[in-house]
Amino acid sequence: MTTTLTDTSAQPGRKTVWIARAVYVLTTLFMLFDCGGKYFMAPGVADAFQRQGMPLSFAPAIATLLLVLTVLYVVPRTSVLGAVLLTGYFGGACACNFRAGFSPFETLFPVIFGALMWAPIYLLEPRVRVLLPIRRTVGSA
Repeated sequence: MTTTLTDTSAQPGRKTVWIARAVYVLTTLFMLFDCGGKYFMAPGVADAFQRQGMPLSFAPAIATLLLVLTVLYVVPRTSVLGAVLLTGYFGGACACNFRAGFSPFETLFPVIFGALMWAPIYLLEPRVRVLLPIRRTVGSA
């Protein structure tokens, strides 16, 4: 049987749905927490902005951008668009951290988080799984 881009017959199981929902909620809460830190200019945020050489006055604008993208991610009809745009946001964060000489973990964290953010969409949306297939090799030595 060949799967097409419009084939939605491969529905995830109950366990997969609950895992996806849990990851979805956790990633969303983290992004909202990050927005709050930027809006209220928490000491950790101020330190990170200073280490990046970025004015702290940019924090509210960046928080607003993240909040808008998070809302797009949370709304089911726009979740894939939100994930695509958040991927760009996290790529920019990775580039800023790399340029500022952050540690490897701090530099790669946005990439790791971006992959985690995509996991629920990948697990729940058959069309995304068709576009990004993870192939298993059977019987390889």
